[in-house]
Amino acid sequence: MNILYIDPVFGISGDMMLSALLHAGYPFDELKDTLKKIPYPLPRMTPEKITHGIIEGLHLNIEESHIHLTIKEMEKVMDDIEVNERIKADARAILDIIIDAESRVHGISKDELHFHELSNIDTLIDIIGVAAGIDYLGIERVYCGPIPCGRGTIKTSHGIIPNPPPVTLEILSGLKLVFFDDPLELTTPTGAAIVKHLVKEKNTLPPAMSIKKTGYGAGTYKSTRPDILRIFIGETDGYGDGDEVYVVEADMDDMEMEYVGAVAERIRDCGALDVLYFPVYMKKGRLGVRLSVITKNNMEGIIDTIFSETTTFGLRLRRETRAVLKRVEKTVDTLFGQVRVKYGYNRSGEMIKYHVEFEDIKRLAGERNIPYRDMLDAIKRELK
Repeated sequence: MNILYIDPVFGISGDMMLSALLHAGYPFDELKDTLKKIPYPLPRMTPEKITHGIIEGLHLNIEESHIHLTIKEMEKVMDDIEVNERIKADARAILDIIIDAESRVHGISKDELHFHELSNIDTLIDIIGVAAGIDYLGIERVYCGPIPCGRGTIKTSHGIIPNPPPVTLEILSGLKLVFFDDPLELTTPTGAAIVKHLVKEKNTLPPAMSIKKTGYGAGTYKSTRPDILRIFIGETDGYGDGDEVYVVEADMDDMEMEYVGAVAERIRDCGALDVLYFPVYMKKGRLGVRLSVITKNNMEGIIDTIFSETTTFGLRLRRETRAVLKRVEKTVDTLFGQVRVKYGYNRSGEMIKYHVEFEDIKRLAGERNIPYRDMLDAIKRELK
């Protein structure tokens, strides 16, 4: 599996991300061919090498353009551009994140909203270019380090506003941020939206990988630190959806057993991937129960729930790597009605197992008043 790790040394913007992808091997001619499909005159673009200290990076210099687009015009370009569905879906999703954040910050509907700096055609170039670069380089999963933010205030078409801008903070909600004593806009709304969409597992370190390519997207700020966005492209040996999870455990010998099942449901409602509980022998031969929770998100909420709902005074926390088959869920028409089927694929892309959703079997069996097992067997015979 090809993975991308974004190391935002000095922040992230759309043009820096696009420059880093070009530096890592996305051909400039491929980018130009894709951008030619935008039905507006494009500004001249030139890849330039920039050195920050001992680090040489690539900066995509885009000449100033006076073309400004409405939100509806930008949406139409995203929807109509003749590229593959992955590029189109990623580009539109990034744009939608910016639109939603602007709408929330300004307290108005999307139809009333007007972009200012973001209305420039550069925004389309950055978003579509990044989506096309990710597709060209075959990136299957994206990770990102903490996002740098500056301090003070910055000057915009809205006037003087706090730094980082409210829209950027709205987009970055839920991600780890790090603040530096630089009165600069280190992370832009477009850069934040790219991370928000592409990084599916927030605040998670990448799995072990063999690095195949690196890229340095260079900015033009002068500071004590290099204005660089660094990316690593590598391969993992794990299964397609292999990732890191956290295990939270507690052993209890004074918990009323009739409550454990109900507590497990509340923990699942907090976003846990799985909740197990099983008997263990504790000190002095007492029989207890071990609660074991697997999660990737909302660690704080899960811990708070365990402390408030159980008798434990302490928890064990550890990070583990899991191997998971790539899964695709489809709704299948059968002689008995529609059922949801989850298919599992190995690293070679071969479908090696499937699972029929129990709730659908339960519904269909109930409609016909037959045993669940008979309905499942009938569905499986038809699926084969």
